[in-house]
Amino acid sequence: MKRLTVMGLILILCSSAGCNSTTAPTNYTIVSPVTEIFQGTLAVKGTSFFTFIIGNPDPLRITLASLTNESTGAAVTTNVQLGLGVKAGTTCTSTFSTTTTAALVAQYFQVATPGTYCVFVSDPGTMTTSLKFAVRIIHS
Repeated sequence: MKRLTVMGLILILCSSAGCNSTTAPTNYTIVSPVTEIFQGTLAVKGTSFFTFIIGNPDPLRITLASLTNESTGAAVTTNVQLGLGVKAGTTCTSTFSTTTTAALVAQYFQVATPGTYCVFVSDPGTMTTSLKFAVRIIHS
């Protein structure tokens, strides 16, 4: 019995030896997502772009949230070009683009590295009148 008690005590002491570890935990910065809204009027055969900065390598979501007729305000299902790129002077050089209409889910969802980006909306040749748009950009 005494032998079991001594063995139990040795086991407890050995297993608790790792509790006083001096390894420092990794420091992580938790950043709340930033939501930016890019809105404007897109002319027939036109392009509009908006520049933004990403500070952390986190998910980037871009959603064409609204597309309406400029004169009536009615929602439309006209396809437009939505894209992501890098600002080059007075233009936005595309790294991703898709032809889409307004939706409730992101048309672009990827992890992006820190840097300066631009999002653009353009007429792929399907528009017959100017359209108002709103793009939601969520990043950190």
